Amino acid sequence: MTLRVVIILAISGIAGCTALPGGEVSDAALVVYTEGSRHDTLAATVPADAAIVYASFARIIEAEEGVEIIHRKDNAMMMEVKQGEYSITSQVTRFGESKSLLYIWADAGDSGRTGRDLATAVVERICEEVGVPYEVVEY
Repeated sequence: MTLRVVIILAISGIAGCTALPGGEVSDAALVVYTEGSRHDTLAATVPADAAIVYASFARIIEAEEGVEIIHRKDNAMMMEVKQGEYSITSQVTRFGESKSLLYIWADAGDSGRTGRDLATAVVERICEEVGVPYEVVEY
């Protein structure tokens, strides 16, 4: 089964739970993206244990050259990092059995990239690291 990473650009209101176009709720990771004045926020459900998702993020960060860990709180599965113009904060929480809720707050600074692009790239790398097949679909 391929995980669908669905990016919703704007949500004005939610009246109930419905299946998103292109898939059933059960085979989709819902990724909600919002743009703020200081950073962009991405929230995603990942079909993997929270400890595995957090460990994956930590391995990715530790392997990156030039990344400075600003704040790390392993017991809360939260880490804030900076690399050049970029800053990313990530937090993972348990979302049921073998599911996680992953938050990414990204600021691309004056790099020419967007926080949305940066946050999406982080989710893609985590999915690859954890071994969860994914597909980016924008609505």
